[in-house]
Amino acid sequence: MSETTDRPEPAGETEQPGTAPPVVGEPPVPPTAQAALPIAPEGPPVPAQRRPEPPSARPADDPVAEKVRKDFDAESTKGKQPTAPGAMDDDDRVDYDPEEQQQRERFQKNQSRADRGAAASGPNARAYYHDRRVYHAYFGGRRFTVQYGVFGPAYVAAEVSTYVPVPNADVMREALGRQHLIRLCGEDGSGRRTTAIKLLDEVGCRRDRIGTVEVDDDLIFSVLAEDCVMERGAGIIIDRDDRPMRDGAVDALRRRARDAGAFVVILDSTGRANAEASFAHEHPDHREVLGRHLWVLLATGAAPARTRDTDQANRAYHDRAVQHPAVTSRIRLATSVRYVVRLAEHLAGNPDREGDLDQLLAEWDNQSRTLAKDILSPAEKTGEKAHLIPHRQAFRIAYAVFAGHPLSDVFHAGELLSQQIIPRYETRGTTPDRLVFDGNIDRLIHPSMVAPARGDEQRPGPRCAELADETLIRAILDVAWHDYDTLRGPLMAWLTVLAGNRSWQVRLRAAQIAGILAGFDFDQVYRVLIGVWARWQATYRRSAALAMDMAYVDARLTRRVRRRVYDWSRSPDPLLQDSAARVYGMRLGEEDVPRAIRELARMGRQPELAASSSVAAAMSMLFLSGAADDVMDELADWVASPNEHLPQHAVRALVVLARQPGSVDRQGWPALPELAERRERWQRALVDLWRNALTNAETSRRAWEPMRKWLLAADHDGKLRAFVEPLAMEIFARPLDSRARFNLRLWRNRHPDAVLIAALIRRLTPGTTREATDGDI
Repeated sequence: MSETTDRPEPAGETEQPGTAPPVVGEPPVPPTAQAALPIAPEGPPVPAQRRPEPPSARPADDPVAEKVRKDFDAESTKGKQPTAPGAMDDDDRVDYDPEEQQQRERFQKNQSRADRGAAASGPNARAYYHDRRVYHAYFGGRRFTVQYGVFGPAYVAAEVSTYVPVPNADVMREALGRQHLIRLCGEDGSGRRTTAIKLLDEVGCRRDRIGTVEVDDDLIFSVLAEDCVMERGAGIIIDRDDRPMRDGAVDALRRRARDAGAFVVILDSTGRANAEASFAHEHPDHREVLGRHLWVLLATGAAPARTRDTDQANRAYHDRAVQHPAVTSRIRLATSVRYVVRLAEHLAGNPDREGDLDQLLAEWDNQSRTLAKDILSPAEKTGEKAHLIPHRQAFRIAYAVFAGHPLSDVFHAGELLSQQIIPRYETRGTTPDRLVFDGNIDRLIHPSMVAPARGDEQRPGPRCAELADETLIRAILDVAWHDYDTLRGPLMAWLTVLAGNRSWQVRLRAAQIAGILAGFDFDQVYRVLIGVWARWQATYRRSAALAMDMAYVDARLTRRVRRRVYDWSRSPDPLLQDSAARVYGMRLGEEDVPRAIRELARMGRQPELAASSSVAAAMSMLFLSGAADDVMDELADWVASPNEHLPQHAVRALVVLARQPGSVDRQGWPALPELAERRERWQRALVDLWRNALTNAETSRRAWEPMRKWLLAADHDGKLRAFVEPLAMEIFARPLDSRARFNLRLWRNRHPDAVLIAALIRRLTPGTTREATDGDI
């Protein structure tokens, strides 16, 4: 059966069309702007279809809890079209913000790891930096954050003392000492960072200069290769978070480290183990890891007086714990070294050396949920005001949900839940007093849920919520959902308000929490949240897609999510089609790019999404996730398609992708010229895409700016100019030559030293001499 043939919709999974909002026309171009633009031919026509909703006059988090509750109390929401105050308009950039994509993937990975028991906690589980510095670097028109962190001698000594060697550790050390840079390629949780610290210590790095460099994106390593502060004896660890580094960046860093007398260890993914100076990093023996950490913790633990009897009791307890069958079964199934270390910490904290280990291990298995129950317990502290209890519970939920966010987000979300949402679901005789100082964080937070902080650690920017253990996010949500049945309604209403927040960081986290809740009860969460968001305004459709993306990584829900999105794509409701297109640009599409592109092409041919940017957004996200060749092939087909809608989607995608920088191997090149240089067909497609983009009323204003940057970048690279100049002449051919001359002259006044711009003006203006272009035009 072909991909475009409808199949019967599975029972219970079908979607009904919602009520479509009225069509809103685009605002007219101001008369002054119209007069400034030369007359140019129109691009592909945009059919008069549904337009994105305009912004509301009120923000999404105004006091709307009553309205939200009214909409969500119904047992079924099929066919309903809620009105969400403040849902922001669609925008051509929100769907492919690289920072949002990185945060989305990072949270997915952390929660997936936490669900497998791999999250870290305790004194040895997080890197405490003795010194931390933050810089900002600019490359390709984007700002990148660079963080340098030094662990400190005490932390390095502790890591070295408990290290368990992995296979080929001696060969790794010899290669690092000779080449000054190696890659450790292995799974997350295999102990790569501890191995890196051990290797750097053994090749002679100073313990007070061993630390990490963290960057937003590997594109910035072209800048770090020149500007990274490397001192003799420094040891630098670079964790790519499973995003492999390009070979050009690695070679540049190796040369820089060798010249400075420093050493670099890159923690890379398993797929890069065959690269130069790369070593496969296997898990150490988990039993030996447990035994070594447990003995160190027992030997250094607090005791009234150290005696031979104490040491003998510790040794007996150590041997009994390591050899216990229940302990053996747990470490055999462990997915990470961190899990084993946490188990050692739990065993070392047992004051009864002769006690029942089975009971102790039962507590270990349920420790996150037990702590979560204590965190949300309504039990009052001595002298605590009664009205603070629900506020305290709401704040703790917000603190867990927004872990990693600035505390301002936590306070805002906690106030929203406790003061606006929950009261709508309660019956109160009087409104409780609220005093300004009732919001003191020390009164509201549970001490066991907060990561311990060092007094000498200087953190840049605002203070953030930091959990002692990432598993607490899921555990607190689990307790709130299953142990407090009456909290489900307020919790979902709260997420609905946050999913329309002005901040994309808040919207992203709210949508991902909805995806986690879908793992608890997919039917209810879909009926009350995701399915309604998917038929709401553009901001909420984006949140629905993010929630489905988060649910998709849960193996229990993968098939259901895939089937739901398939049904959305074939629904007669264009809002559901729009939501489906957004999901195909995320994890679901990344795992099967050809199928995702076929689905996007099928929806793109239809008139329902002709005025939506969701198809172009999804194609752009697939391009940025590594499917550049597949996307370029498809865009080349779309721009030449006889279908009236596909060329418009291709043009929208060009406007986005034209702003993306290329690889570090071709520093200064935009991504599209770097790709198109290899294939003549793509060059022809680029000409057609640019001509459509620069003449189309919807995209022309946004398209001229990346064209200006291409021309300026070509002044600094002869090969890039050799490619861009003839391409620009084809793009600016009649009837675009008049508008091109107008913009080129404006740019010439702004950039009097721009060589290529001046050359293009001469070539597009018959009879113009070099002297004329060198003067004021």
